[in-house]
Amino acid sequence: MTVEELLARRLRDHGVRRFFGIPGGPSIPYMEAFRKEGIEFILTSHEASAAVMADVTARLTGVTGVCHATFGPGATNLSTGVGGALLDRSPMLALTSEMPDEWLDRTAQMNIDHQALFGPLTKATFRLNAGNAEEIIDRSLKIAGEEYPGPVHIGLPTGLAGKSIKQPAVARHSPVAEERLRTEERVKVLLASSRKPLIAAGLTAMRLGAGARLLEFLEKHSVPVVLTPMARGLIPSTHPCYAGVLFHALSDRLRRLTSEADLIIGLGYDPVEYNYESWMPDVPLIHFDTLETDLRIRGAIRSVSPPAMWFDGLSVLRSAPEMVALTAEVRQEIINGLRYAAKDFSPVTALTILKNMVPAGTVVTADVGSHLHLLGQMWDVPPTGRLIITNGWSSMGFGLPAALAAALVNRDKQTGTFARRDKHTAAFVNRDKQAATFVAHNNPTTTFAASYNPVVCITGDGGFLMHAGEMIMTRRYGLKVIVVVLSDGELNLIKVKQSWKDLSPYGTALFTGSLFGSDNYLGTEVIRATNAREMQSAVGRALVSGSSVIIEAIVDPSVYNDLVVRD
Repeated sequence: MTVEELLARRLRDHGVRRFFGIPGGPSIPYMEAFRKEGIEFILTSHEASAAVMADVTARLTGVTGVCHATFGPGATNLSTGVGGALLDRSPMLALTSEMPDEWLDRTAQMNIDHQALFGPLTKATFRLNAGNAEEIIDRSLKIAGEEYPGPVHIGLPTGLAGKSIKQPAVARHSPVAEERLRTEERVKVLLASSRKPLIAAGLTAMRLGAGARLLEFLEKHSVPVVLTPMARGLIPSTHPCYAGVLFHALSDRLRRLTSEADLIIGLGYDPVEYNYESWMPDVPLIHFDTLETDLRIRGAIRSVSPPAMWFDGLSVLRSAPEMVALTAEVRQEIINGLRYAAKDFSPVTALTILKNMVPAGTVVTADVGSHLHLLGQMWDVPPTGRLIITNGWSSMGFGLPAALAAALVNRDKQTGTFARRDKHTAAFVNRDKQAATFVAHNNPTTTFAASYNPVVCITGDGGFLMHAGEMIMTRRYGLKVIVVVLSDGELNLIKVKQSWKDLSPYGTALFTGSLFGSDNYLGTEVIRATNAREMQSAVGRALVSGSSVIIEAIVDPSVYNDLVVRD
């Protein structure tokens, strides 16, 4: 067996069914070996998009994502998306072509040290050879999936393809020791004595599907819950204990609640999203997590264990009816503030119309920008839906390639192509299913057929421009994505932050007039909306269209100044 055949076979056995990237000459043998094993190559317009697509594929399927790039600029482009997988906690293999051994320390075209490049951006980086191939491939897949999951880089030296592996391809399995929780006496005392506890649930809890257990717990212990942005949807926003999302729009209203707490309980709270110090009052902290983290809070108690054991440790916690009553007031304040901002044709107006019209099973991807602060606070995520964002890495341009990856996964669901292997993501399987029909809310008498969950990308004009070329993929692979571009002609979040410093806007203007200036972009229909009525019409048309649609929503960005909270 050759090295490329071994790599393809191992990835196939692991459940990988596609990989993303832009090929170079040395990639050809690997692409061919992957093709023979039934692993589809998805050509992207930019390597950063390839890594984002691998990241989101892993989130939606539970199978390690795979991306590839060639030497030098291909690798540096790929690195942007690889960093996202590291800080957004997605298992990934990032493959890059590398110079042969004799050229490693030479001055040569496109030659840089890929291990030095990817070292800070991955959990591990390796350079493959015929002698270590089996060990490195198996080890890399294991490392990528371990807590916290993340990317592993594998360099593929030129000339390695075609060489026979130097040891038999025998699968190796390492037993995973189950870690047991030791409940410290101080934890019990703090939990039992607390009268005003507050739970802060985060990315790890969401990623490991702890929502059902949390809801069970809240049935017996009424305690307020705040979420980090990537945990949106962990519990319904209508639940009596739900307060709101930290860091996002109007989250300063949550201070009424957080300032009353006498104990903060971090439940799968990943500080990569938002450090405790940025919002927590000076009270004790108990941090339940799957790993030791670099907390800098004096006196914080860390309890490292599997999610199921977090709730055993919390069993002594008492309900806090006064805090839950305050939670309802704070939650309503946020709702009222968002409703007030839904005037004229603001971003809140556009998002409200979209939210009311798309079906419950919609997969929504969102880009970085002022609109994300609104979306994270106001977008309801039902059990059958998904909201996919980047917050650990927060790279502009994420939304569109993320949506394309989700659309490919939807295509797999139709054909039954993808196998789910990761037990931790089993909780998401049912979230991605929906009924075969849905009703457009602006016309309740009309029912539209839907063969699978629609995918909606919500982005700003700045984020869209970063990866606009990826729209060609909708034609190449026959994908349906509804792209909503909230167009205000500026990098609004930077403009808002300049205003906080009493500075005039500078370096934030993108264009004047219409972004597209046409009713077609790379073969995709563009529908322009300048008011609520046109937005309703555009969303309705997009939902029933048989192909992708871009909605250019020309919004008034002035409400962002009142809604985005200073960081």
